[in-house]
Amino acid sequence: MKKLFVTTFVLGTLAAASSFAADTSNLSGFSVGANAEFSKGSSSATDGTSDNGNTSALGLQGRYDFPVAPNFGIGLGASYSSSNHKAGTYASGAEATIGNRYSLDVMPTVALANNYQLFGKLSSLYGRASSDDGSSNSDVHGVGYGIGLRQMLDKNMYWQVAYDLNKFNDVTFNTGTTSSMQENVFSIGVGYKF
Repeated sequence: MKKLFVTTFVLGTLAAASSFAADTSNLSGFSVGANAEFSKGSSSATDGTSDNGNTSALGLQGRYDFPVAPNFGIGLGASYSSSNHKAGTYASGAEATIGNRYSLDVMPTVALANNYQLFGKLSSLYGRASSDDGSSNSDVHGVGYGIGLRQMLDKNMYWQVAYDLNKFNDVTFNTGTTSSMQENVFSIGVGYKF
């Protein structure tokens, strides 16, 4: 996590230095997008579980960007991910997953040259964690950190690529097992800015 913040700071500093030729007209307004998500989840639990799993899913997002300075903006948004994100298998044989994952996001954005935008992401995460008994679920919350790059292809269309680290709080199930889950998510997608 410390490396992610250092990387974000360094890239942001470099971006600020080179952003004088940037097109800042795209740092405001509402946008929607769809992303192909590739996640690697991991879990550890008091039942002896220490495992991981991979998932591909469709992610949907909406955000509204507010310009703060000529080359800087803040985006507020929400995202939802389809599918149950695998985080391994419990000792009982039941799958460890996070389903119905959605988030509320804050995204500081720096305009770069050639219609590129570098953004950071801080997310409040919500979802349903599957229990080790294989038949119940519990609400789970967490925090996500991310970094991404977006390029405006024209006035409205864009593509973007991003990396997120999602850490969920420990959850204790009715069986007495406590589980800790996290996931690394790489995504690539397209969207439309109104």
